[in-house]
Amino acid sequence: MRTWHRYCLTVVLILLASPVCAALNGLLLTPQNGQPARHLLVLLHGYGSNEQDLLPIADFLAADYAVVSLRAPIALGGDHYAWYRAGDLSQSDIDAASGQVIVRVRQLQQQLAIIPARTLLAGFSQGAVMGWNIAFHYPTSVGAIAIFSGHLPPSLPHTAPLGLLPSVFVGHGRADERIPLALDEQAVASAQRWGYSVAFHRYAQQGHTISSPELEDFKHWAQAFTPQTSD
Repeated sequence: MRTWHRYCLTVVLILLASPVCAALNGLLLTPQNGQPARHLLVLLHGYGSNEQDLLPIADFLAADYAVVSLRAPIALGGDHYAWYRAGDLSQSDIDAASGQVIVRVRQLQQQLAIIPARTLLAGFSQGAVMGWNIAFHYPTSVGAIAIFSGHLPPSLPHTAPLGLLPSVFVGHGRADERIPLALDEQAVASAQRWGYSVAFHRYAQQGHTISSPELEDFKHWAQAFTPQTSD
């Protein structure tokens, strides 16, 4: 996916230890303003990538975010990882990985004293599918979710999620050659039927990537999200 136009993070990289076997490893970045974190961004990379790929997304958020970029649990060889396997095993992989993500998120929320309403999760491709799964199965664990080029997981809950639902940003290219736009349109329709507030953006001539216009839309959406959260 690596098509970023800038990378100006001025933060400290810390390798996360894993005292609980069910939690994932990754990178934890301290807030750019040098102050205690007020918000938490959780990043979920795409298939075949790793925890370093989506880090520049933090450039588009306020300076008071701590950022954790998690590594998917399935090793593909080299420095390449996946959240789930294709075929009949995909939903069981997605559910298992979603549980691992939530374990890590809750650990960090407690460690950094950040409530779920101040937590934003963002995923690309397979990470976006993970985002949809978390939105529907763990809706009260985060305050907002950004979906970049995703689709619904194979299995959805039988009933609408309960509790305070996260706000959702969805961006998808009309020329996406890997995940057709229609699949995210289906996901958005399902989310809206269940009462989610969704900001949906389509991008002409954009393939399976995250573009500069998409990041600007994400930035404006995130700015609107941030002041609405409260302790």
